[in-house]
Amino acid sequence: MATSKISKRFDHYILRGKLRQEGFERWRYVLSAVNKITGEEKKFFIELYIVNPGISPKVAVLSQKSRLALSESDLQYALAGTSTAAHANDEIEVLPSYVLVKAGVFGASGKHMNKFLASSQFAFVRNSEVFKAGDCIFGDKALSGSVLVSTQDLRVRPELLCNAGTMSWDLKFERVIESTPLFNIRNSVWAPIGAKVLFSGLINLDGQEYVVLPKNSNGYIDKGWGTRPCSPYFHVSSSKLTSIISGKPMVNSCFALEGEFGGKLCAYINFEGVKYNIQNRKIFKKNMIIHDCSQLTDNAEGDKVHWSVSIHKGKFVIDIDLYCRGEEMFVRDYEMPQGKRGLLKVLGGTGTGEIRVYKKIKKNLELLEHATVGNSICEFGQMEEVGKS
Repeated sequence: MATSKISKRFDHYILRGKLRQEGFERWRYVLSAVNKITGEEKKFFIELYIVNPGISPKVAVLSQKSRLALSESDLQYALAGTSTAAHANDEIEVLPSYVLVKAGVFGASGKHMNKFLASSQFAFVRNSEVFKAGDCIFGDKALSGSVLVSTQDLRVRPELLCNAGTMSWDLKFERVIESTPLFNIRNSVWAPIGAKVLFSGLINLDGQEYVVLPKNSNGYIDKGWGTRPCSPYFHVSSSKLTSIISGKPMVNSCFALEGEFGGKLCAYINFEGVKYNIQNRKIFKKNMIIHDCSQLTDNAEGDKVHWSVSIHKGKFVIDIDLYCRGEEMFVRDYEMPQGKRGLLKVLGGTGTGEIRVYKKIKKNLELLEHATVGNSICEFGQMEEVGKS
C-alpha cells in the first residue's frame, strides 16, 4: 500500500515555532525479529527524540549533567576545603537541547542505548526525502543506523541514562494500516501513523544477528510532539490478534491507545476494517475509556503488571486485558523540555492477553469478537525530578 498524503505530511514534520525552544518530538518504530542461530524472537525498538533543538543547535546539552567540570585549580581548592571549591560544585540549571537516537530490545535481557547529537546534525535530505541524524537514516519506507555505548562511556558519562551495548539496523517497511492524529490540540499531537506495519531486513544486537520477516514483524510506528510528554503516560498497542471464536489470525486488525491527555486516552482500534476510534474531540463527551496499570503477584510465575482498558463507545464496549512479566520489563528515561532535571520514567515491555468486543442490546451485552493478543507493547510512565527529596 502506498503511503497516504496525510501520513506523508507527518513523515516530514519537525518542531516549529516556539516548540523549538520548549518542546519535544518523538518518532517510534517497533518490530519483532528472530535470532538467526537460535530462532529466539525478540521485540526491538528504534526511537528519535528531539528536544528544544533551537536552544543549542551546535552542541548537545543534557540537563542531567548539571555540575561544572572542575579545573585543576578548582581541584586544589576542593582538597583544601575552601569556599571557592564549594561554588565550583554548585549545580547549574540547564535546559536540554539535542537529538537523541535510542535503540534497544524488550524482554528478560532488555536494554537500550542512547546516541546524543546536536540538532545541527539532524537534517532533511531533499533529493532522497529522508532525515539524517548523524549516521542514522529515517525515511518513509526505510531505516538504517547504529548505536554504540561502551561500559567506559557510562563510567565517564552516567548522564547518558542507558545501558552498554551495540545495535545496528538496516530495515525496509510498509505501512498497511495507517491513522491520522487522534490527539491534536494546542500544539500537542499523537498519531499512530503505522498502526500495522510490515518490516523486513536485519538487526545486529551485541554481535548477534536477527532477521526481520514481514509477516511476523508485528510492526508499529507512531509520532508525537508538544510542549512536554504526557505524565502520567499510558500506552498499549498490538497487531498480533487471533480470534478465539473462529480460531483464525486477524491479519487486518490492530489497536493502539495512548495518553493521558487531560487524564484521558485516545484510541485507534481496527477489527478487520471495522473501526472504533476515540479522538480528542470526543474523549470528553459520550465516549469513555477507563484504564489502569497495576502490579500483581503470582507465586507460580512471579510478579506481573496488568494493563486494563474498558472502552465505551456508543452501543459498543471493548475490554482489553494485557499482562507483562516483571522480569521482562525495564525503565527508559526521557528528559523533559522544561529541564529542572525532570525525567519521564517509562516502564515498558511486551505483553500478552485478550480483547473482547461487545454490543449493547438493551441491558445485555452481545459478544461480537473475542481474541488473544500477542507481542503487545505495554508502557506506563511518570515524571520525576532527579535529586528532589
